[in-house]
Amino acid sequence: MADTITGLIAESQLYREGVKALLGSSFVITVEADGVAEALRWGEEPRLILVDEAEGREHTACSLLQERFPGAALVFLMRRTSREQAIDILRFGAQGILGPDLSADALVLSLKLILTGQILVPSFALDLLPDSHAPSPAGAADLDQDITPRERQILEMIVRGHSNKAIGLALGLREPTVKFYVKNVMRKLHVANRTQIAVWAMTHGCPADPAGCDGKLPH
Repeated sequence: MADTITGLIAESQLYREGVKALLGSSFVITVEADGVAEALRWGEEPRLILVDEAEGREHTACSLLQERFPGAALVFLMRRTSREQAIDILRFGAQGILGPDLSADALVLSLKLILTGQILVPSFALDLLPDSHAPSPAGAADLDQDITPRERQILEMIVRGHSNKAIGLALGLREPTVKFYVKNVMRKLHVANRTQIAVWAMTHGCPADPAGCDGKLPH
């Protein structure tokens, strides 16, 4: 992944140097900035952009960066966040929210997973999921009635950040079969992609034990 054009936005030079040290040679920070305004002047389009806490300006940051760099995956580095804030950040279009307790190896693995299309949220946000028996808004799927046990397993693993390949290996299924189940889950939840599955789960309550991603990422 060293050849992946990676951008880093953080006000503190010391913080930027710390992130670069953690990434080592796995991800080389190609462009960096002390704020979104400076990042918008980057001449290269990163495939991955790491954003330090935006202090409540996540919507603006996502909107501006997505317009300027439509092909980039946005990852927010958050020291703390609420469930509601995590939901909003995902809705704004970010592909990941990473917490402060990741080891260097876990950080690198997290970014690699995000580049494959996975959505990652730290356990300190997932721990705040609402009770799975709480009533859902009208039109939302009823897990007990609409989702089969196998689809429930796959839903839980998607929320935990597992790829289709990892799900297949864990459940003894071929990858095309997993894709079939994922499409069924999306249809039943009335969502269009894995990001929306994660948002749905965080909004309505996920039946999974939220192990989270900190240090417990799939290989």
